[in-house]
Amino acid sequence: MKLKNNIKYISAFIMTVLLMVSLITPAYAQKKLQKSPGGYHGELDFPISWKRYYSYAEWTKIMHDIQKKYPHLSAIQSIGKSRMGRNLYLITITAKSTGKHQNKPAMWVDGAIHGNEVNGISCSLYLMWYLLTRYDYDKYVYDLVNECTFYILPGLNVDANESFVKFPNTPNNPREPYRPEDNDGDGLYDEDRTEDVDGDGELSVMYIEDPKGEYKLSPDERRFIRISDMKEKGLRFRRIGSEGYDNDGDGMINEDDIGGPDPNRNFPYGWNLQAGNPYPMSESECRNVFEFQLAHPNIFASFHYHNTGRLIMFQAPPAVSARSQTPEQRQRMQDMLNQRLEEMRKTNKYAQLFDRQVAPEYQHDMDTQIEIVTMGARILKNYRPTIGGLSGQAHAATYYMLGAYSYLMELWGSPAFDADEDGDGRVSDVEYLKWIDVELTGEGWIMPHKYNHPDLGEIWIGGSRKKHTQRTPPARYIEMEALKNAQFVMYCASQFPKVELDEVTVTPATQDLFWVEVAVKNDRVFPTASDRSVALKRAVKDKITFNSSNNISLVNIPEGVTTVDPLNNMARYETITEKGNEFRLKGKQTLRFCALVKMKGSKGWVEFNVKSKNGGEAKRRVNIRVK
Repeated sequence: MKLKNNIKYISAFIMTVLLMVSLITPAYAQKKLQKSPGGYHGELDFPISWKRYYSYAEWTKIMHDIQKKYPHLSAIQSIGKSRMGRNLYLITITAKSTGKHQNKPAMWVDGAIHGNEVNGISCSLYLMWYLLTRYDYDKYVYDLVNECTFYILPGLNVDANESFVKFPNTPNNPREPYRPEDNDGDGLYDEDRTEDVDGDGELSVMYIEDPKGEYKLSPDERRFIRISDMKEKGLRFRRIGSEGYDNDGDGMINEDDIGGPDPNRNFPYGWNLQAGNPYPMSESECRNVFEFQLAHPNIFASFHYHNTGRLIMFQAPPAVSARSQTPEQRQRMQDMLNQRLEEMRKTNKYAQLFDRQVAPEYQHDMDTQIEIVTMGARILKNYRPTIGGLSGQAHAATYYMLGAYSYLMELWGSPAFDADEDGDGRVSDVEYLKWIDVELTGEGWIMPHKYNHPDLGEIWIGGSRKKHTQRTPPARYIEMEALKNAQFVMYCASQFPKVELDEVTVTPATQDLFWVEVAVKNDRVFPTASDRSVALKRAVKDKITFNSSNNISLVNIPEGVTTVDPLNNMARYETITEKGNEFRLKGKQTLRFCALVKMKGSKGWVEFNVKSKNGGEAKRRVNIRVK
């Protein structure tokens, strides 16, 4: 709309426009704000030792005890039971004084969907503890807990988690929920499991002396190593396998271990029979989680703690099929990407770039995820971002079926970054032993020793690492890992969308007409709704509405883009209608709206209200006074 004929009237007006703006934001005093990074931040308000792994009874007691101390910030519920009848306890964390948990954008966090990945329990518990104990001391945490909700399920596969913590196990078992299986087809179920033969609390490898064996003791007698020359003289061994007995008398050991499907292949999206048998959501633990998430559409993002490998596996939008390329073309494309990434890392060594083309309607999700995991790489330092899988995995269902951003964290792994002394990208047995000797003062190794096996006679056991030196970190590293991961989760929550009203201006048009212009912004990384939630039709649009005093009315002008100042091409605004305007704010985006109003008398007010399901609410009132 052009105002050329009206500009001459502006100089004839003798007026003063006073703008008095009030924002509706609840104010709650922080009790014990600590501004010094060297000061006390509530660590001993609820002391927990992070130098050990806890059993199910212990960590669920910790949850209930801390909830009793902070009832104004937390609540506990069971979202269902495991196959063996254990409760899946979930703690909800948010400031109850600032609103109901279901009315705030929420972060979902779960740990240890695989039984042996119990450092996921530690990371989940640590996040819970950090948020609650620091709330009164830390402005950053205070704001997060006031504005967001955290749904934390420390242990998902609780039956197998309990076994891994309490009993001798290999680093890789038990992994699945306890669904009995007959692996060897003898009509018996899970009867030949790995067992602690020598009773030392660890599971290692069994060897038997054999003149034709392929192994011998290393010079330091700490390892069994392969013989390079079969004519070599000396004591030789044959490898039998992991510790255990022939429980069913079939001449085999450990051939029918604890059964069950992979719970992280049991979710609906991308499910397949081979990996996720017998059917989607067959495991009560997975079903309990997904049903809770379906019932809580305020879940905006999710974290899933696994191990191993130090990876940030994020869910990216679906890829667009590229036209067929020759190997030479693909290589040229890869070289171009590598060159571009090298240039980017000259200014940001954590910069990320991924070879994935997505449809235009998903580009903002892709850009958002890249920005998030770039910061994740910076916070976690030695974690590598990569695109996650789709085959029945929990984080795939979270994004593709619920429209929530999702991240699968592969925690810890072997101490590759610490023990790789020659920089070849791998840790040899010698390097691993040195790491154990220096970092763990020798406590992480099982020395070869003789033992009288009831079925096999005299055997040797040992020459391997202990349980908590590979997939799960030794106790002294638990808190270091948990703290970094808590910081990444909190960073993501700090980037949940937040709508704000900014730059309100009132400009005389002519006589009793005024232009009122307002900017709605979201300066966070995340949009108010993901591209995927829009595609799923789960997104709720943001809305701005106009209100005014009785003597001010909204002048109807055509919907669409309006030019308020013909001399300024940048002064283009979306016209506000009587019913209000719906929109979606992307990450770090500002949208501008305008209204043409007519005022009777010398003073009045206009008001703008913005409501966003995930971005909250904002309100500004402007007083107009003419002299």
